[in-house]
Amino acid sequence: MLKQQREKQQKMNLVIMEQLVPEDHFLRKVDRAVDFSFIYDLCAPLYSADNGRPAIDPEILFRMLLVGYLYGIKSEVRLEEEINYNIAYKWFCGLDLTEKAPDATTISQNRRRCFRDNNIPEQIFNEILRQCIAKGLVGGAILYTDSTHIKAKANKHKKKLVTVERTPKAYLEELDEQVDLDRKVLGKKPFDRDDDHKGGGSGGTTDTTTKMQSTTDPDSGQQSRDGKPDGFHYSEHRTVDSAHNVIVNVHVEPANINDVTPMPEILDEIEARLGKLPKYMGLDAGYHNAWIAHLLETKGIQGIIGYRRHTHSGEHYGKYRFRYDPFFDAYICPEHQHLYWKTTTREGYRQYFCDAKTCAACPRRAECFGKSMTRRMVDRHVWQDALDDVIAFTKSGIGSRIYAWRKQTIERSFAEAKVNHGLRYARMLGIKNMREQSFLTAAVQNIKRLVASLLLALSYNKPCILS
Repeated sequence: MLKQQREKQQKMNLVIMEQLVPEDHFLRKVDRAVDFSFIYDLCAPLYSADNGRPAIDPEILFRMLLVGYLYGIKSEVRLEEEINYNIAYKWFCGLDLTEKAPDATTISQNRRRCFRDNNIPEQIFNEILRQCIAKGLVGGAILYTDSTHIKAKANKHKKKLVTVERTPKAYLEELDEQVDLDRKVLGKKPFDRDDDHKGGGSGGTTDTTTKMQSTTDPDSGQQSRDGKPDGFHYSEHRTVDSAHNVIVNVHVEPANINDVTPMPEILDEIEARLGKLPKYMGLDAGYHNAWIAHLLETKGIQGIIGYRRHTHSGEHYGKYRFRYDPFFDAYICPEHQHLYWKTTTREGYRQYFCDAKTCAACPRRAECFGKSMTRRMVDRHVWQDALDDVIAFTKSGIGSRIYAWRKQTIERSFAEAKVNHGLRYARMLGIKNMREQSFLTAAVQNIKRLVASLLLALSYNKPCILS
């Protein structure tokens, strides 16, 4: 018999909160896998021990934030509501059944006044990484680094043109030394460095350039690369370990900074966090240049870098038609003539020239170079040998296998962050807030790796049931 209930009964129930959260709930697994007591120790020096109003335990605040990042809750107002209504969330944060969660303003004010300038999110990431290392989840031998764009919280139409200082790139001083050495070998005078490297700076000098700056979020950078969305973005440079896809480093820059520029800083950060540098490092084709190959070589790292196929479509022969012979230090043209090293430019390129008489008598001269030229020239970067070694290793059996595993690690890590944890868009304004978002997103992804390792360990300890 169908009966409609018209009145709601008001009754008192005696409940135990532990019984309301299922034993197999994911947050229970997180609580068992990760020791969060370190958060209190990190934040204790930021509070007065015997003065002022009693503060909310910082571990509660960061547990709330971790719930938001784990479940992709982007709004702190909504996060407060979800924790008040969801018993599992409330249990994980250490709140009683009838206790209200700290409001969203409390979280934002603590971030702005206490946590932001003390790098607490980065220290939380470091501690979670340390726990991953302690559980044997980080091998450290093979690492993959790549970057992804994150849309800034800024209207792409609200911008202005500004003039900024452009500081010298990290490798220019070393490049100058190599160029001077080359010219000494050739019996030429070194370049006058007073006006050298205009537009990039050298020897501590600075230059200026103009760029578009967002009036909403000036820290972000306008992205204008082919195949990438227009507008203001940040770039997150992430490094993952090949063993269990644990994130070992996060570095954030405006999106208008070239991917290769922060590589020295990234390597220093990796060494500081792991205590060592990897044996192999996999990078995509965006890092395919001689300086990166040279940098990895000087650090004792074997690079595995993607490369692009030759797309030369001009009417004259492209450089790829010329074969380099290291024994003679010369290029060999399609007609088997040698081009020898004659000079080195300020930009670090050795120029190889063919004899003018040989080129004049060549039957394929019109196909090789234009009418205004008298002989063919091919250039080669002073660090091209390092790049050639990387290319050869990448094409080898072990190199191709390491590079193929890249899409299962770093690409999957970025996809997980954007789809499940809200990293597709910046939640707040400014690069400091973007760093907080990136570090906490990486921390919750590493927490999931810790949970997976705990479940795997428990599965090994289960008794075998025979049918």
